[in-house]
Amino acid sequence: MFKRRVPRSLLQEVREVFWPSMGFWRAILYIKHRTIRLSDTSHKIAIGLACGTAVSFSPLLGTHFIQAGLFTWLLRGNILAGLIGTFVGNPWTLPFVWWGSVEFGAMIISVFGLSAQTLPAEVNLSVLWELITHEPLRIFLPWMLGGYILGFISFFPFYILFYYLVRGAKIARSKARLRKVHKIAREVTGQTE
Repeated sequence: MFKRRVPRSLLQEVREVFWPSMGFWRAILYIKHRTIRLSDTSHKIAIGLACGTAVSFSPLLGTHFIQAGLFTWLLRGNILAGLIGTFVGNPWTLPFVWWGSVEFGAMIISVFGLSAQTLPAEVNLSVLWELITHEPLRIFLPWMLGGYILGFISFFPFYILFYYLVRGAKIARSKARLRKVHKIAREVTGQTE
C-alpha cells in the first residue's frame, strides 16, 4: 500500500542517505514538527533527544538506535525522541564526531601513562582499513573510551539546548492554536476585531 510505484535502485537509496531528494531543509522541518507534536513533557523529550545525540559519539554504528532507546528508557525520557536524536549523527557529522572521539580517547589513555597512538597525519581509506584489520585496538579502544566520555559530557548541554527549544516550540504552537480558536469563535459569533 505504501510502496513506491517504481522502486529505487541501490544507488538511488545510497544517494538519498547523503542527499535527500526532498532537500535537507524540508527533512529538518519534518523532524522538527514530529518532535514538537510528541505528546510528552519538554523534559522527557529533551532527555530523549540528548540521549540520541550522545550515543552518536559511540563507534558502534549499528547499535545507535538500541543504545538511544536503552539510555532514554533508563532516564525515563521519551524513547521516540531518543530515536529522533540519533539523526544528529549522520553521514555529514559522524566523521568529525568520530575523529574527535578517537583523539580524545587517545589523550585520556596517555594521561594515565599508557601508550596511546593517534591516527596518522595522512589518513585515507586504505590506511584506515589497514589499521582496522591489523591493529584494531589502536583505533577502537581510544574510540570507545573517548566516544562514551564525550557522549556523557555532551548530554548535559544538549539536554539544556533541546529543553528550551522544545519548550519554546510547544508554547508557540499552543499560542497559535489558541489564536486560531479565538478567530473561529469570532467568526461564528459575528464579532469583528
